[in-house]
Amino acid sequence: MDDVAGCFEFYADLAEKLDGKQKAPVSLPMETFKSYVLKETIDVVGLITPWNYPLLMAAWKVAPALAAGCATILKPFELASVTCLELADICKEVGLPPGSEMKHIGIDTEALKEHFGKKVMELEEEKKIVQNLSVNIDGLAQKSQDVRGQKMKALEAQILDLKKKQENQVQLLKQKEKSKETAKKLQAEIQYIKAQKVQLQHKMKQEAEQFRQWKASQEKELLQAAVARSFCKVIYIYDQDIHALASYLIKLHAKCS
Repeated sequence: MDDVAGCFEFYADLAEKLDGKQKAPVSLPMETFKSYVLKETIDVVGLITPWNYPLLMAAWKVAPALAAGCATILKPFELASVTCLELADICKEVGLPPGSEMKHIGIDTEALKEHFGKKVMELEEEKKIVQNLSVNIDGLAQKSQDVRGQKMKALEAQILDLKKKQENQVQLLKQKEKSKETAKKLQAEIQYIKAQKVQLQHKMKQEAEQFRQWKASQEKELLQAAVARSFCKVIYIYDQDIHALASYLIKLHAKCS
């Protein structure tokens, strides 16, 4: 019994600590957001205990469930259920809130029958709803199939259009690449022609300079030849005069003698 009391005391203290941690803030790097921890119950829990240590086993399961705020359904062993019945009465005496008190299930299992009966009724209602909806399923299916077919056709048309656009883009890219290659070749040829032009201009300058030098040398030679011819003519005329003068002097000397 001491262990049973100690178990309930431990989880009672833990429940108070859990209440203190509700909506505990969580630090975030952004000031525009706020975050906190909120722990909620899982509603109803089913607990099954064996024949040995029935009250202690029940305490180990009932105490944490009640501390977490859950309603409990306890199913002890049929032949060792007296202490669990007493525990149920004690829970009523201490005043557990309605809906969270421990329900005890013995051999009659009335609580489980009630619980599962409600579930069966809910399932039956859902079944009726499904049956009512299934009346128009064929028409809706046909309509949905027609709509789906139209959507598929539209999607196929869009896919074909996208494929054509993709092919056109590929062709344009290829043409663009060819145009770039052609432009590069033309640019290279233009650079080559410019280089050839520069070389030819330099060569023409050299040829012009050589021609000028040759022309100057030819003019110099012609001038020198002309001067030489003029000098020779003067000398020739001078020699003729000397010979004539000598002949005249000889003749004059002959007359005088």
